[in-house]
Amino acid sequence: MRKIYILLILLTLGVTGMAYLYFSNLNKETSASDNSLNIVSASAPIIFTFENDKSFYEILSGQQITDNILGEEKSKLLGALRENIVKNNNINQLIEGEKIVVGFLPGEDNKVDFVMATQTKKAQLDLALFTKLNVSLKKEGNFHEVNFGDSVKFYLAINQKSILISNSLKALSQISSIDKTKKNGFAEYIKQNIRVNKNTLANIYIDYAKLPLLLKNILNTNLTGELSIFNKQDTYASLSYNFGSDKLLLNGYTDIQNSQNYFKLFVDQKEQKINIDQLFPEQTANYTVLAIDDYQKWSSALKNLQKEQKEDIKISEQYEAISEKYRIDISQTFPRYFNKQLAILQLNSGEKIGIIEIKNGDKLGQLLLDLSSDYAPDIRIFKEANLLASFFGEPFKKFERPFYTIIDNHFVVANYASTLQVFLNSYKNDHSLVSTQTYAHFKDQTSSTATIAFYINNKNSSDIFGRNLKPAYYKQYRSTKGIKEYSSFGYQLSADNGKFMSNIVLLKNQTKIEIDSLKNN
Repeated sequence: MRKIYILLILLTLGVTGMAYLYFSNLNKETSASDNSLNIVSASAPIIFTFENDKSFYEILSGQQITDNILGEEKSKLLGALRENIVKNNNINQLIEGEKIVVGFLPGEDNKVDFVMATQTKKAQLDLALFTKLNVSLKKEGNFHEVNFGDSVKFYLAINQKSILISNSLKALSQISSIDKTKKNGFAEYIKQNIRVNKNTLANIYIDYAKLPLLLKNILNTNLTGELSIFNKQDTYASLSYNFGSDKLLLNGYTDIQNSQNYFKLFVDQKEQKINIDQLFPEQTANYTVLAIDDYQKWSSALKNLQKEQKEDIKISEQYEAISEKYRIDISQTFPRYFNKQLAILQLNSGEKIGIIEIKNGDKLGQLLLDLSSDYAPDIRIFKEANLLASFFGEPFKKFERPFYTIIDNHFVVANYASTLQVFLNSYKNDHSLVSTQTYAHFKDQTSSTATIAFYINNKNSSDIFGRNLKPAYYKQYRSTKGIKEYSSFGYQLSADNGKFMSNIVLLKNQTKIEIDSLKNN
């Protein structure tokens, strides 16, 4: 018996020792890159990470899509860095296998800057190493200006084992002055997910709370209307980069941190097969689809949110006033006849339409007769304002006192009767989005199920982007070296244990792919 006890003690000590060695090595692995990550993520809302590995660069060099998104200027600079620094044996042996962090952040004069950071295996990196390269090196305060010939210039900072590189001296100065003692939730989120994403070639992390600062440099407008999904979102995303010649594909998770976020209401709603898009007109530029599997449960969460936002008393008073004035029990309308899905879409003209999937449209129409007035054949208008928002929340606040029609068990609203007429004409003549080749290709390339789905049709959005993008970015958007040859963008969220499994896809124009394929053959 005594021998058994001694054996158990030795076994326990052995397991404890192995665990200690494992976790201490794990900490050593991650702590080397912590400094770079903390610095860059404090200012940059978008972080791209990858390991300095030869196979990664070989794959990336064949990816035209990354150049299309970044633009010619930044692609040229990053290409020069790859060719002259990463591929240089003297330098590469010092950073081989290390994590490289690239952050994109707002710059001066409406530009988007980047900062690249990594660390070396040496205790101290000698700046003299860079003099061995075919570059011009010039001191700029605490930093150095590096020139490759006449056309490529960047700025360099060395802080013990950390190397920081940027296209902008101000961006480098900004991140170098970050208070490292200040709490950085985004950095902690990235570190947690880096361990999970250890076997992926590259990853993208997004801090939606800081994203408006970046978008301000790109957009002419404030983040309202269809862009409000990017405004004041206390949300992080961790996405793995999947390589392909005809599409950009990101998979991972989106985590909403704030309980008062509207999209938080959907984290426990099961994903559904998206079918409400069958009604969308072919002129649809973008849409948001929201799937509610259990309306009673969802509505209870909405009421809690309305209470937190101090909207509940006003809603309750309105319901009482409607009951007195029209003798209508408002709870017997949309709560009773709602089916499973909602949608907000925008046409290429910029006009917006809301669609609510319902059960027994004839019965709901009868209940709403006294609450509305005739306007035109098949079109009515509400007498009272803000009804839809009280039942379905934030997205329907844009339809204050809308015109509506009921067709094929769908309740369709718009702020203008003419917009509804466009919808009805499209529906009756079978001019739908799902019948277009572009959308059919998008559906083939994405999951048929989701809890929340965002979509942008590139061609139909051209005029909208023309109004919303600053000139330089609209030029990039319309350029053949930009994303002109891409047809669709989608962002799908599927509820999964309190967060969202996420898929993001940017698809190349199918006709363009076929032409390129014929050329290659």
